[in-house]
Amino acid sequence: MSSPTYANTVSLGVDNPYITQPPALPPPTPSNTNPAPATQEGEKPADEPAPVVLPAPSKTERFFLTAADQASGSRNERLNMVIRSKYEAGLLKPYNYVKGYARLSRWMDRNVSQESKQKILQPLSVLRPKFRAIAQSESLTDIDLVFIEEAFERLLLDYDRVFSAMAIPACLWRRTGEIYKANREFAELVGVDGYMLRDGRLCIYELMAEDAAVNYWEKYGNVAFDSNQKAVLTSCVLRFKPLLPASGAVTPARGRDTHPPPDEEGFISCCFSFTIRRDPYGIPTLIVGNFIKC
Repeated sequence: MSSPTYANTVSLGVDNPYITQPPALPPPTPSNTNPAPATQEGEKPADEPAPVVLPAPSKTERFFLTAADQASGSRNERLNMVIRSKYEAGLLKPYNYVKGYARLSRWMDRNVSQESKQKILQPLSVLRPKFRAIAQSESLTDIDLVFIEEAFERLLLDYDRVFSAMAIPACLWRRTGEIYKANREFAELVGVDGYMLRDGRLCIYELMAEDAAVNYWEKYGNVAFDSNQKAVLTSCVLRFKPLLPASGAVTPARGRDTHPPPDEEGFISCCFSFTIRRDPYGIPTLIVGNFIKC
């Protein structure tokens, strides 16, 4: 017996109501025709965040970095780099001697006679142009003056040891008179607290009688630029427990006081010598004085 023939074998599967049709599949997502190019070796993928860019350090920060992590070199070379960096940061400035001369002028106006004032101004009128002439001839810049100030600070440290071993009253001051260091014996000699004899709070001429101050400035003017003569031996009269603005005396800035100021307890006659220390350009930067009570 022959098998039956079917006209369309596919239609049997499709049109048969007893065969369940499978669910329709979603259409395939078309693939990107332009695939992302492969990153070259060493390059970061585009989706990574950009690196954080730190701001450049300020001049002050550069100074701290220079001081904390010093470059190789000799001690003086490293010190010069630190000082220059500190100067560029604005943390180190040369000493302003103009203010020192202005302070001296105010003291003369209030405390000495016109005749004594002219005697003091005469050597100063010669010295100050010499200072300016040296500065111009040597083409000194602010950084040069800073290094001179650094040498002054080194001398202060050296005299710490000297004064601690001396039993003779001694102190040192700038060329404009501001006292920056004194030993205990000198503080006891003039009856002034040691705190007032540091960092320019008092001037040497403020502790002298009028005639002694005139004598000092005249002798200082004669040897200030004489490199062959460093020390001068003379005499002076110091004021014991002088009236100072910090001691409660009446000053124009503080107005009137109902209590009268205390009287000075007297004067002290001394043998007095002073030695001038000069910078590499021959300008006096520090004067050391020794006093012996007569």
